[in-house]
Amino acid sequence: MLVATNTLSELELAKLRILDYYLSFPAEVAHIQLPREYMRIKKVASSIKNEYRGPVNGRMAFRDMELIQNSAARLLAASEVFDPKRLESGIVLRTSKNLPDTLSELKSNSPGSNEAHTEVLNFILDKLGKMQLTGPGGIKQRTGLMEHRYDVI
Repeated sequence: MLVATNTLSELELAKLRILDYYLSFPAEVAHIQLPREYMRIKKVASSIKNEYRGPVNGRMAFRDMELIQNSAARLLAASEVFDPKRLESGIVLRTSKNLPDTLSELKSNSPGSNEAHTEVLNFILDKLGKMQLTGPGGIKQRTGLMEHRYDVI
């Protein structure tokens, strides 16, 4: 979550959870319904081996991560790394509070040992992170990780 909020300082908690999932399992980017302009990144992602054993069922793995992700977000809000009041309304806002040195080192050393891995991680943060969360073509709809049919748009 710290890696994502280092690039995107304000975003919806739901979007942060989705980005966190893809940062954990970058090869799963190959399964996102992306616009034609991003077909190359799907091929690159499919060539990556997940650092952690890939999920058998992406939706179930994402659902299983929810408790951990929400707990982490609340902990970061309690530590004032995220704005606690904004988190209550479902928005993650990275504050200017400095992280301890050990956390700063972990945040800057995001996973990725080869060029393909780095390219997919950059796509997740730079392109996927800037897509809208809801509505037609939103991240919820494109990934299929969260229910999107009843979203208010």
